[in-house]
Amino acid sequence: MRRASVILAVAGLVVTLVLAALPASAKTTVAFSAEFKETFGRANSKPCSHFLCGVGTVSGFGSATSAFDLTDFAPIEGTNCGNLEGIRVITLASDGSTLTLDETGTVCFPGQSSFAPGAQMSFGNPADINTTWTVDRGTGVFRGAKGSGTDSDHNSGDEGHASLKGTLTLP
Repeated sequence: MRRASVILAVAGLVVTLVLAALPASAKTTVAFSAEFKETFGRANSKPCSHFLCGVGTVSGFGSATSAFDLTDFAPIEGTNCGNLEGIRVITLASDGSTLTLDETGTVCFPGQSSFAPGAQMSFGNPADINTTWTVDRGTGVFRGAKGSGTDSDHNSGDEGHASLKGTLTLP
């Protein structure tokens, strides 16, 4: 009986030591904020091979670039709006870390701008894009990141401004 008690005590001590030796996985949740000046790249000296390209900053991480591509678009009948889906890839200038966001929302064209002569053939008609985003994947400092938030884009001509807000959980 005494021998069984000693074996149980030693087994308990071994389990405690093994668990203590495992690395702690401390996750950090931070507010996420990013601002980008965007362009279609058509009237600009820097061509853009994406739907929208941007340069700006990610709060707490520094300078970054942004590339946004539409993956789906469907007009909303009887309105100047459409439902859209897209992918935004943010790349940090400091180390090349990337954060890929899946975005879903709407785009609306103020007034009758989408019905103006030549609007379907031109670029840069005024547009307000409002989406929600979730993290799809990340590399570097964003590896294993999770999170969600909103993206508000206001574009006109060959210029626009994207403002992203939300939270990120980093491993």
